[in-house]
Amino acid sequence: MINKNLLKDVIVVGGGPAGMMLGLLLAKAGVQVIVLESHDNFDREYRGEVLQPRFIQLLNQLKLREYIEQLPHSKLKKGAFYHYDKKKGDFDFTSMIAEAPYALWIPQPILLQALYNKAKEYPTFDMMFHAPVKKLLEKDGTVTGVVVERENKELLEFQAKIVVGADGRFSTIRRLGGFELEYQHYPGDLIWFSVKRPSHWGEELRFKITEGHSYITLPKYPDLLQVGIALPRGEWKETQRQGIENFRQEIMHANKGFHEFAESLVDFKPFVPLQAKNHMVKTWAKNGCLLIGDAAHCSSPVGAIGVSLAVTTAVVAADVIWDALQKCDVSAKVLCRVQEIRSEEIEEIHQIQERMGNLFFTSSKFVKGIRPYIVSAAFKTPLFSMIQKKLFVMKKPVAINPEFVFDK
Repeated sequence: MINKNLLKDVIVVGGGPAGMMLGLLLAKAGVQVIVLESHDNFDREYRGEVLQPRFIQLLNQLKLREYIEQLPHSKLKKGAFYHYDKKKGDFDFTSMIAEAPYALWIPQPILLQALYNKAKEYPTFDMMFHAPVKKLLEKDGTVTGVVVERENKELLEFQAKIVVGADGRFSTIRRLGGFELEYQHYPGDLIWFSVKRPSHWGEELRFKITEGHSYITLPKYPDLLQVGIALPRGEWKETQRQGIENFRQEIMHANKGFHEFAESLVDFKPFVPLQAKNHMVKTWAKNGCLLIGDAAHCSSPVGAIGVSLAVTTAVVAADVIWDALQKCDVSAKVLCRVQEIRSEEIEEIHQIQERMGNLFFTSSKFVKGIRPYIVSAAFKTPLFSMIQKKLFVMKKPVAINPEFVFDK
């Protein structure tokens, strides 16, 4: 039996950073909104915990920076590229933009809980955990709601004027709605693990290339390093087939600080693989339904920019949805305004990530051999500085309705 008495203005499917920000902003503006999260809680690891300077710029516009920066966090103030232990070039966030001279590392459960706590201050906000969507409801070519299944197998039917899919790279709403991809690029996987942070490390993001694989290493709150090993597509399965010993030797050879971790390995359980995949949905909206964040435009973890892009899209979506509700027009034409505003910048960043991915995830011995020289040469040109700014800094402020700006 289906309970059919649940009515909202907007249903947001997915309680990640984009979904929670959208739910918060809509509730602040008085919109009846519910966020549906398929998991039991916000607990998750290795899921977009770096917030780039462009994210801080956005917080400044929303007047949420002080609220977010009171959360437990680490600051990343600079970065460097290494060939083994030899530095080939570096960059400094402080030189990119004065108002946001660092990136933030915030555990995603802490960030999501903070957005949730803020949203609960508004009476029109609601959220339901353990609420996976099983079906989209449609009438006369317009999406009108969803059916979710609770842990006791109870089915609930939610009716809404707009359904937003903010449910990540493997989006259920994208699948159920029949949305098609414009493109995708999947050069490999980042294999994440964490180790104790050496006292001398500081607040630095490091990219390391070796004759084997590339590594991304960043400070992880409160006293750890988060390390990602870049494996070409398909190699992770082969690595596991060969057994832990070969992988242990590579990790020990990559960095002295990894020795203790490597020696403790008995299996692959401490590792968390994440696909380094970009994709773009061809059309982000249908009548009554909109995709945002990774559901619409998934970004590779290379550059650690995915959350910053997704949340910016959520802010733009809040404005478009607010306008659509005021005009009683939830057509695809109106909702696609989000894509019109956001897609150009995201496509440019995806192109940069694709080139970086081809370099970092290569299986070619020749490319691996010349990588150090490519990186060294790149740092000596103005092009590298331009690419940094394009990745990490918003080139212009987002147009934000005053309804979404916080006074306190």
